[in-house]
Amino acid sequence: DEMETSQYDMGAASLISLLGVAVLFVAGFGGWRLPLLTVATLILAMAWSLGYTVLSVGHLNILSISFGVILIGLGIDYGIHYVSRYAELRDADVPCEAALVGSIREVGPGILTGGITTAAAFFSAVLTEFTGVAELGVIAGGGILLCVAATLALLPVMIRLSERNDRVWRPARPLPLAVLCRPAAWTPRFWIWVSAACTLGLALGLPQLTYDHNLLNLQAKGLDSVTWEHRLLESGEHSVWFAVSMSPSREELQQRKRRFERLPTVHRTEEIISLLPEADAARTQLITQLQDQLSRLPQTVPALPIASREELLVALEGVQAVLAAGERWPVACLQLAGQLPGQLYRADWARLGPRIGRFQQQLAAATLHQLQTLREVAEPAAPILEDLPPALRDRFVGKTGRCLLRIYARGNVWDMDALTQFVRDVESVDPQVTGHPVQTYYSSRQMQASYLHAAIYSLLAVGIVLMLDFRSVRVSLLAMLPMACGVVQMFGLLGWLEIPLNPANLIVLPLILGIGIDDGVHVMHDYLRTTGRYRVGNSTATAIVLTTATTMVGFGSMMIAHHQGLRSLGQVLSLGMGCCLLTSLITLPAVLAVLSAQRPSAAQEPVRSAPPAPHFSHRRSGRPEQHSPSLVALQTPRRADPDPSG
Repeated sequence: DEMETSQYDMGAASLISLLGVAVLFVAGFGGWRLPLLTVATLILAMAWSLGYTVLSVGHLNILSISFGVILIGLGIDYGIHYVSRYAELRDADVPCEAALVGSIREVGPGILTGGITTAAAFFSAVLTEFTGVAELGVIAGGGILLCVAATLALLPVMIRLSERNDRVWRPARPLPLAVLCRPAAWTPRFWIWVSAACTLGLALGLPQLTYDHNLLNLQAKGLDSVTWEHRLLESGEHSVWFAVSMSPSREELQQRKRRFERLPTVHRTEEIISLLPEADAARTQLITQLQDQLSRLPQTVPALPIASREELLVALEGVQAVLAAGERWPVACLQLAGQLPGQLYRADWARLGPRIGRFQQQLAAATLHQLQTLREVAEPAAPILEDLPPALRDRFVGKTGRCLLRIYARGNVWDMDALTQFVRDVESVDPQVTGHPVQTYYSSRQMQASYLHAAIYSLLAVGIVLMLDFRSVRVSLLAMLPMACGVVQMFGLLGWLEIPLNPANLIVLPLILGIGIDDGVHVMHDYLRTTGRYRVGNSTATAIVLTTATTMVGFGSMMIAHHQGLRSLGQVLSLGMGCCLLTSLITLPAVLAVLSAQRPSAAQEPVRSAPPAPHFSHRRSGRPEQHSPSLVALQTPRRADPDPSG
């Protein structure tokens, strides 16, 4: 039921997220050609990712089945950043080919860094011990790199082919979303204090954040399997789950059984070895004698003679004497025995005699049949395992002769505290015990630890990539600021909203580290290629808003899922991305505005001896814009970002 529900939910969520991303993209750019080309690039990258999944892992599991939604929500981001800058250059009357090259030159490093950091965050999950998390990391990490490759290699080609006649068609102007960031540039210190106060207020909810290990709470509501599981838990004091202990011999199994049954968390045990009696010399001799006596039984009942009336009266007198000598016979039996002789004496013997004979013959036939059945089972040798039905024997005895013992837990083992105590108790008897409750206990704990380890590895990978890109500890830490604040705000919100973490949504921890860093990277690249007091450029602001919105739509589509785990994953990721968006557009620009308050503008910058860079004429604005030819030049302030509203 869980697999079928999750497959259906992820299929529906993938379709809804793809349509939602496309609609949001078109609305944000005010046109349809660039958005549709970007979505087509994403679909092609997803096709590559399916082939990569077949070659790398070969299958999907209940965690990695969500990779489609992940790629839709994240893979579209790189195309948005590219076409956002391209549309801005084309709006400034830059020719198509020059705009394509300029977009690659300006936002390409940010796209590459963001893609590598996100992929590194996923690939770091390979270092964890939980196979499901590791496979998701391999599939999603490779898919992200393929989305980046498709954006940088194919999207420019598709745009160029679609603009063969650039005099007829010009891309629509994106929404001027940079105006949303202007307050942070006007009063940066005020917004820094506001951001700090909001982060601190949300952080107060961290102590209320809980972790729910109960896998039953992740299932879709209304499933028959879930409903009956709850009924079984409510109707009895024991669970249908059982641990399994394997013993090499009958003696060891019996010894373990007695020890298990003394545990307070064990309700009962189950095995079949006790159904086989041990060999007993006295019992074997008795059965042998019985078998010898029964071997002389006739095949059919012989004709038995009918006794006379006098013989029956004599027999009844003997019965009366036996009954009178006994002390345990009921009064009714004594009265009946006293009445029978008189009734027999007064009865018509001509009619009664044949009836007694027929009854006597039937009684003898029934007795002979029972004795013949007893003769067939009167086997002196003790029963062996082969005498039991194969369906029963194969469940409890292995091919090598090892014996299985089932240990049923007392109480609700879906509860983590009860499950923990049960596992500890049974392992005190048999350290090698296994079974569903033991596997669930260790997989839940291992999954939780794997997510935490993946988050640590993701943070290290992100830090290394940022250092390779920016070559500055200060700039790298500034790029990580939105992600750090967003993580604190997200977990604080979960505490205030009483949304628990669980084995399904805890994957948000490594994910948010890889995803939330992208916006900070693009803001820092925008900061490094401008001069003067920093204000977020329109293309950067538009791209950040649209990429985050599409990511929230992609992951938010999982909130329609019936599977409670997938639904909670959509909720948590949507909240986390919203927090990272606000900190990327308000907190980080405000900090950069304060840091760049004394930075010289383009007019005050002295002439450098750097090689000349290509100039793209801005016929609409009348201001030439210079584009740095390399990533090193991009990290040196070269020009003031033109005000889109001016």
